[in-house]
Parts: sequence; C-alpha cells; structure tokens
Amino acid sequence: MAHDPLSPSEALLTPIGAVLTAVSLFVLLYSVVIVAQVLLGLLIGVALPIGLYLSYRTLSVLDSIADAAQRFADIREREADEASRFGSPTERDSSASQSSDRITERER
Repeated sequence: MAHDPLSPSEALLTPIGAVLTAVSLFVLLYSVVIVAQVLLGLLIGVALPIGLYLSYRTLSVLDSIADAAQRFADIREREADEASRFGSPTERDSSASQSSDRITERER
C-alpha cells in the first residue's frame, strides 16, 4: 500500500511540525528584532523548513516509485509462473488447436 504524503497544513498539525513551526517563528523574530538581519531569519526560519518538507516529499515520491516497481515485478513473476505451468507457448497453442479439433469432431 502506498504511503500518502502529508500536505503542508497536515504536516503542521503533527508534533514535529508544530515544533518546527515554533522554532522557525522564534528564529525569524529573533533575527529581525534582536540581530536585525532579515536574510539570516529567512535563511534559517523559512528556507530550512521548506527544504526539510521538500526532502520529505521527495523521499515519499521515491517510495511510491519503489512500490510501483515491486508491483510490476510481482505481476511479471506471476505471469512467469503461469507460463511455466503450461510449458512453452508452442505447446499451449498445439493443445488449444487439438481441443478445438475435438470439438469439431464431436459436432460431426
């Protein structure tokens, strides 16, 4: 089952999101009011949380791709198992034509 990544509003409601929001706001206010360096506040208070969230989303996408690849592999493995039960494709075709010949012979 695929993992459904959190939206930004849902991420803020988690305990980690709430702590990250509080720390980001504190750093932003500290850098603007106390240190008077807006760029420092934007870099640490805004860019860092956005970077962490984008990293989380990227890992979520990679996890979804891996799940899809696993599903494809399972399907191909099942198809290979079914094919090995019937033998080669020519054997299947010849047995199908023999059974259709039997039907026509019965109808006569």
